[in-house]
Amino acid sequence: MSEQQSKINSPISGGVPAVFVHVKDLKLSIQWYSHLLGLSATDTNPSTFYIFRLENGANIFLVQSNEVTPSPHVLFSLPTPNLEQALQFFEQNLIEIVKEDEETIHFKDPDGNIVMACNI
Repeated sequence: MSEQQSKINSPISGGVPAVFVHVKDLKLSIQWYSHLLGLSATDTNPSTFYIFRLENGANIFLVQSNEVTPSPHVLFSLPTPNLEQALQFFEQNLIEIVKEDEETIHFKDPDGNIVMACNI
């Protein structure tokens, strides 16, 4: 917590346990995010959603939706210790890069949702 922030009495904690990403093709998105995250897909026959449980305790829920309107803004960020390696990975895997700077790379998932890789 920064020096400017002060703790107030609230029943809500500051953690973000889950992010929900709406996708058209659940199986395709599971494969894509599995490859991106370096994780194995454990459910080979998902129904309407799939959960990636990340090392930091957060979860990415992929939710099957008939219509997906991608946000023009970043949905969530993923840490990377090496932006140059991440950039090479994106280029090798034909992942569309939207923006890059010294600390972040914004890129699109198969549905056009913008995700950010960052080393901050």
